[in-house]
Amino acid sequence: MNDSLPHVLIVGAGDVGLTLAAVLVEAQLPVSTLNRTGRGVDGATPIIGDLSAPGTLGGMPAADVVVFTTAPPTRDVAGYRLAYLDGPQALLDAMPTEPARAVLTSTTGVYGADDGRWITAADATDPTRPTAELVVAGEVALASRIPAAIVRSAGIYGPGRRRLIDQVLENAVGVTPGTPDRWTNRIHRDDLAAALALCAIHPSPPAVAIAVDGAPTPRDIVLRWLAERLGVELGLDPNPTGRPMGKRCRNSELRDLGWEPAYPSYREGYSSVLASL
Repeated sequence: MNDSLPHVLIVGAGDVGLTLAAVLVEAQLPVSTLNRTGRGVDGATPIIGDLSAPGTLGGMPAADVVVFTTAPPTRDVAGYRLAYLDGPQALLDAMPTEPARAVLTSTTGVYGADDGRWITAADATDPTRPTAELVVAGEVALASRIPAAIVRSAGIYGPGRRRLIDQVLENAVGVTPGTPDRWTNRIHRDDLAAALALCAIHPSPPAVAIAVDGAPTPRDIVLRWLAERLGVELGLDPNPTGRPMGKRCRNSELRDLGWEPAYPSYREGYSSVLASL
């Protein structure tokens, strides 16, 4: 890798990717962004291309680091195969030389734990859905071809991502009485971009890291907090039975690199989102 200013190519540059591009441009790195529309940010070189159409990937620049922030175009097996397996391989095939490093934005969905346990990046993957199995296959294929940092992200929220807020406003988030609550993990878009930037430029990034804010919280607590601030009432079970299900994720590997989330819990993150509405 270039020891001074590595050229970073961001593939699938949507909301997270363009936020990452802005972070790297501010750090004065040369940055290129690839998406289907040519949308970009000031200071970065936009490239139009479609991972589902390898013929559109001609003329790719050489890059020291390639960061994949591609979201599945559909929520089925075909969409996940393109985003995590076939797409990254097609992109690398199209580049004039292979980069020194790849960073893949993955998902904590590769961990199938559903009993409230704590999960770390060192835990074995145990996908329970075909889409998650494809994510794991994509991670393995990428890491077997090129040195890679796999960043497994939890639920992303932030500016323009108001799905949960809208559900609260529509009173569409009630639970079935008597059912256990669920642990939820999340990360603000800006904190995820900062984590990806660190893994792109750090001399020794971890092979696998989990990108979460470090404050897993039962779902009902988050919903009640939002409802109070939005001035609405929800049909939530006040006394769910049993311990919360789901999983709680740790972000130790990123913290060991010096990363600290600007939004350490849903309170700070959603307060920022609500203030911008």
